[in-house]
Amino acid sequence: MTENNQQEHSESSKESTPVTPSNTSHPKKTLFSPTAGQKIDLSPSKNTLPYAAFGLSAIAIALSGWLYLQSMQSTVDNDISALKNAQSTLSSQLNSNNISATELNRLAEQIQGATQTNQSQNSQLLTRLSLQEEKLLILESKMSRLGNTTKEDWKLAEAEYLIRLANQRLLLESDNVGAATLLINADDILNELKDPLVFSTRKALAKDIQALKSISQFDLEGAYLKLNALYESVETLPQREPSKAWQSTSSEQNTLLQTGSKATNVDASQAVTTMLSSLWESLQSLVVINYNHKPIKALLPPAEYQTLVTGLQLQLDVAQVALIKGEPRIYQQTLSRVATAITEHFETQADSVVFFLGGLTALQQLNPSPELPLPRESLLAMRALMQEWDRRNTDVTTSPEPVVQETTTQEQPQNPSPQDEPKAEQGGGA
Repeated sequence: MTENNQQEHSESSKESTPVTPSNTSHPKKTLFSPTAGQKIDLSPSKNTLPYAAFGLSAIAIALSGWLYLQSMQSTVDNDISALKNAQSTLSSQLNSNNISATELNRLAEQIQGATQTNQSQNSQLLTRLSLQEEKLLILESKMSRLGNTTKEDWKLAEAEYLIRLANQRLLLESDNVGAATLLINADDILNELKDPLVFSTRKALAKDIQALKSISQFDLEGAYLKLNALYESVETLPQREPSKAWQSTSSEQNTLLQTGSKATNVDASQAVTTMLSSLWESLQSLVVINYNHKPIKALLPPAEYQTLVTGLQLQLDVAQVALIKGEPRIYQQTLSRVATAITEHFETQADSVVFFLGGLTALQQLNPSPELPLPRESLLAMRALMQEWDRRNTDVTTSPEPVVQETTTQEQPQNPSPQDEPKAEQGGGA
């Protein structure tokens, strides 16, 4: 823009400068004034005024144009700066709008979550209210039942309690005798009602009582005491010895030597023969032929023998615990281990060992936890009887109520209450 303005300024300056005509081409003309007698110069230099005015006007136009361009340029710069400012303000507004939009979205999510929690809380409150209403209805029904209970209702509740107690006795204590006694008492109570509704319940009770009585009796205390007696008799059992014949021959030799010194009339030949025969028998007793090809066990040293006795006593303790807790598998395993150890390390021909093994075999025949039938059928029949009994009682109590209400509603207009009489008197006085 500045270069163009300079060129235009130079061109206007060139046009504004007057051209001096040369003397050769334009000769001066002089005129003589007749009045004053002076000469009038008619040369072209006297006509440069229009040219100067034109040049000045051109310069003014150029200056005005340049000033206009400068003003336009300044306005454009101002407009650009204003646009930049507006753009920055718009961008800041957009950023603030974006921030506000995110905040609004976050607030909307929070509001939605709050509404969901409120809805869930309302649903929970509604469920609680429904449960409370159901509980209130149940309590009202129970109160009405308590208000209308009779002696037969109490007997029926007692019979149900006895049946439940019999189930608990079998589950917790495995006491079939006590459970059968409780069921018999419940059957006696139902028999006192003399009602045909109890027939099916008494039938189920009779079936459960018969099943409990068919179980063989099991004396837990007696079995425990027998195991304790075996525990104490382990220390007195004789250990197995390798040769009983050697002991018998040695004792015979001692007796012969004692009698030989006293009997002087016995012949020497007979004494020699008897000595040789006894020696031969003793040698035979020392030689044992094992036809089963099993190794012969020697006598245990005292320390190992004491360890064996302690181990057997420990196994009997485990059998006692398994008997009390009702663990048949552990009970049978421990008793079989004790029997195997007794037959291997103790003299099975001795009377004490024979009696010990006999008692152990008798205890092995016991079952610590026999299968006991649960009186479920009688309990289910009792619950059905209670429901039928309550239904019949509710039908009986609710049937006469509408008749009573109708009679009372019909009698109310005919017999005004004493509270209405003062009101009528007050209305008449007014």
